[in-house]
Amino acid sequence: MLKNIFICVLLMVVLNACHSVPVINVLPELKHTLSMQIIDVNGNNSLLLIEPLGRQQWRFVQVDSLGAPISRQILQNGKWRNDGFMPPNPSARQLFSVVYAYLGQQHHWPVPSVLNDVKIVTGKGDTVADISWKNQHWQIRELADE
Repeated sequence: MLKNIFICVLLMVVLNACHSVPVINVLPELKHTLSMQIIDVNGNNSLLLIEPLGRQQWRFVQVDSLGAPISRQILQNGKWRNDGFMPPNPSARQLFSVVYAYLGQQHHWPVPSVLNDVKIVTGKGDTVADISWKNQHWQIRELADE
């Protein structure tokens, strides 16, 4: 009996984790790699690179302030997968989804309806944004192309 309860609870946790990241089915074509500085609510600073890999395929690479990788994931045809030997990082996928919503607002791309509750407040010439979603908060600053 206790074993069945444990399995049910575990199944609910797994299903909730899978549901927490929205499906992004259509990716607009990126012409070049995008670079962004990310500051989370705790003041942790990281760099996010979004690289076009091909049609309907983007690579998200997040590194900390020392250059150590936090997450490397590829979004292809609406599915996320790890890139390399990094462990799964659901919080990074949430951040990447929120960044997609921000980019959608900036470039007038279609954004999945599940991201409609993302709150985006831009300032400083639209290159800095405060973004909130699901009790999480980030500050995002687009970095100029070099």
